[in-house]
Amino acid sequence: MKKIILLFLILIFGCTAQSDIEYKEYKDQLIETAKRCYDRQLFWGSGGDISVKIPGAGKFIVKSTGYSLGSLDYDRVTTMTFDNEVIEGKTPSHEAPIHGNIYKIRKDVGAILHMHTPYSTAWATAGMKVPPVTQQSVKLLSKCGIVKYHPVGSNELIEEITDLYKDTRIKVVFMENHGVFVVGKDLEELLNNAELVENTARIAYLLKTIGTPKEFKFE
Repeated sequence: MKKIILLFLILIFGCTAQSDIEYKEYKDQLIETAKRCYDRQLFWGSGGDISVKIPGAGKFIVKSTGYSLGSLDYDRVTTMTFDNEVIEGKTPSHEAPIHGNIYKIRKDVGAILHMHTPYSTAWATAGMKVPPVTQQSVKLLSKCGIVKYHPVGSNELIEEITDLYKDTRIKVVFMENHGVFVVGKDLEELLNNAELVENTARIAYLLKTIGTPKEFKFE
């Protein structure tokens, strides 16, 4: 009987230790990507947020509220369930419920970013999507969404963004007077997508100073 109990305890605590190691790995990846985003000027101050999904666990790790992405560490990220329950860490970002909802409905999404970059946000604030004016941007921006302004953390904002992401073709949603949501299969694709959105927004803006931006179409 004692042997059975001992084996049971080893199994339980062994699994817990393994989970801790895996979570540490995802935290490290999130912190590294957040700093890369900050260095590439996708974020300023404490605005915006970023998260990564823990596969098969029904959980994700997200930036805690009030911190810069350039200064994240283990004490400045929060582990949560898809249903908005905090498992570990401080108060999460106000947009955390949106992250959880997207992970719940989109099995293809492994990382999410919400940014306030100037060119993308300018287009969104004008009530316009960024047009896919380059060959590289067609796949990402040909099908994207836009939502009217709603206060941060409001049910209306959460519901409207969630509804748009039910369409698996959508990876980018623009938010009037606010910013942009971007998703990716992992953190590396997420960073690439975010940079492509902002770079395309800048190119499209420059084109408007010359004439009318034309969407690129493959023949």
